[in-house]
Amino acid sequence: MSFITYNRSQMNLFGYSVEDFARDDPKSRFVVELVSRLDLSALYSRYSSQGGDSYAPDMMLALWFYAYSNGITSTRKLEELCKYDTRYIYITGNQHPDHSTLSRFRKAHLDLLDQYFVEILLIAQAEGISSFNQIAIDGTKIKAHSSKRHGYTEDQLDKRIEKLRAEIKQYMQRCNFVEQGATDELDLETLRAEKERLERLEKEILERKAQLKERKKQLKSEHRSRHQINVKEPDARMMPSVDGPGYNAQLGVDMSSHLIVAHEVVSQPNDQGQFIPIQEQVEKNLGSDDKRSYTADSGYHNSTDLKELEEKQIDAVIADPQLSNRSIKETPTSKEELQKEERKLKRSDFVYHEQGDYYECPTGKKLFPVERNSERIVYRSNDCQDCPLINLCISSKKKVKQIHRSVNESYCERMAKKLQTSAAQERLKKRSVTVEPVFGNLKHNLGYRGFSLSGLNNVRSEFTLMCIGHNINVLFKNMLGKRLAAFITASQEKDDLLILFSKNILAFLILYFAQRLRMRKKYQYRRI
Repeated sequence: MSFITYNRSQMNLFGYSVEDFARDDPKSRFVVELVSRLDLSALYSRYSSQGGDSYAPDMMLALWFYAYSNGITSTRKLEELCKYDTRYIYITGNQHPDHSTLSRFRKAHLDLLDQYFVEILLIAQAEGISSFNQIAIDGTKIKAHSSKRHGYTEDQLDKRIEKLRAEIKQYMQRCNFVEQGATDELDLETLRAEKERLERLEKEILERKAQLKERKKQLKSEHRSRHQINVKEPDARMMPSVDGPGYNAQLGVDMSSHLIVAHEVVSQPNDQGQFIPIQEQVEKNLGSDDKRSYTADSGYHNSTDLKELEEKQIDAVIADPQLSNRSIKETPTSKEELQKEERKLKRSDFVYHEQGDYYECPTGKKLFPVERNSERIVYRSNDCQDCPLINLCISSKKKVKQIHRSVNESYCERMAKKLQTSAAQERLKKRSVTVEPVFGNLKHNLGYRGFSLSGLNNVRSEFTLMCIGHNINVLFKNMLGKRLAAFITASQEKDDLLILFSKNILAFLILYFAQRLRMRKKYQYRRI
């Protein structure tokens, strides 16, 4: 297939070129230059040798990159900008793809966006934008394309199915009346089409009900009755922070440059278990680095991930929501101090002795393991009746003190000790001013508060486009953008003389031929 040709530097009759439109916006030139450095062989290979001419894939890709860097996701708005905005006219070479063409291109090549995301990162790495050795991880909720009015509980789905079956039964009766010749007022084809539509809808609702039942098995019993599923977009979950169905977007951000180095979208409402996938994606995108460190907030804290990180010898700092309750002291809290404060004993007042596998209480008594399973161990003391702290330690209903300890609790305790160091506290402070501004830029400055596409796979790809748009802005503002802008400024100064000379020549020719035309008419009138 051949492509519709365009030349941004070609001068027209009036003495200017499309390239002149981008003089006040060097970012559009930067995006075109950036796309030219990407490997587009996979994109070009998808075009057939048959059929009519198509818009050039590199131009369409640059157009979408530039649009998302400016917060534009609507295909109709982008179509309009290609007609009236000089920045977009420059990128398209004064071509005008319609909204259907723009939409088809975006949907057809969503799976290639991860490749281009990594290639842009490698360009930043090659240009020395950052060493990428300090990564902050965090997540935020983004609204799904579907509305919350499509959310149903299991009871509501049952009522909907009952209503649909009643309507299907009515249409079946109407079809029978028409087939038997009882009435000629109804159209049989219309009735059958409506009945088939209702049957398809019933099948879809039954599938959603089965999905809802499977999801409820993973929830706590107190949350199951209120759990909803969105019949239009079942991948989206109800999330209060977005007032409706949404997704949990995960980011890995370089602390030095604020470039996004890893991203993911999940339907899970919380961040539990998302640290390792993002960390592995960072290593895959940028290459392994023993000096690279990771920082995350308390939403990612769990003993399973901490165990894996320690085994892999990965430098990570993850805030602990239970830090004040960890048994990491060298000695128990003194009995006199507790009696003076008259407060309830906490888990942190006890000390765990790993060598003997027991807890020591403030009065010197020992708690030994009495129960054990694959997840936790129960430690219990059998000598609490004569303890002077019994009223501050256990309730009146209990006779002995017991402590539950996770089998991976030692990893949490080592992380708790690490969190008390000044270096870890400094990293947590830096994290809050690194990844949070990136989410603020995506959601506030660029306006990405909701997705334009539906379904988890499509949403993941669209979020990749959002991240590429953010990275383009960061790259442009950093040394790569400055270097390219300086090059553009220098080249413009050289081109100014040529443009001025061309305009003068054109003006001279126009005046010359206009004068000749007037003289010709003058002599024609004299002959008459």
